[in-house]
Amino acid sequence: MGVLEIVKAKLPNSQLTDNALQVYIDEVSQSIKTYCNRSDIPSELAFVHANMIVDFINGEEKKASPDDHRAVTAIKEGDVQVSFGGTVSAIGEAAVENLLHNYKSQLNKFRKLRR
Repeated sequence: MGVLEIVKAKLPNSQLTDNALQVYIDEVSQSIKTYCNRSDIPSELAFVHANMIVDFINGEEKKASPDDHRAVTAIKEGDVQVSFGGTVSAIGEAAVENLLHNYKSQLNKFRKLRR
């Protein structure tokens, strides 16, 4: 089972086309290759790769609808008061960097030394 099929299975209600999914796959693939100092992605990382893509897509969807994902900035217990602030989301490269950080322990096993 390829990464595209795994991603489709994990996102059954997604409205994304195969081309859009492929862009996400390529972006995450490049990040994995750069982090691991490799020109390929080992087959053993297929599910990690797919999970990273699903997390990345979910993060992108949260950025698209920021009102649904606002961060709580203050909670007061007496008379119950909750204050919401800005959204919790990163953009561009920072989002991929955060994603890599979440999967470092799994990716480190496949890292190569640079020459």
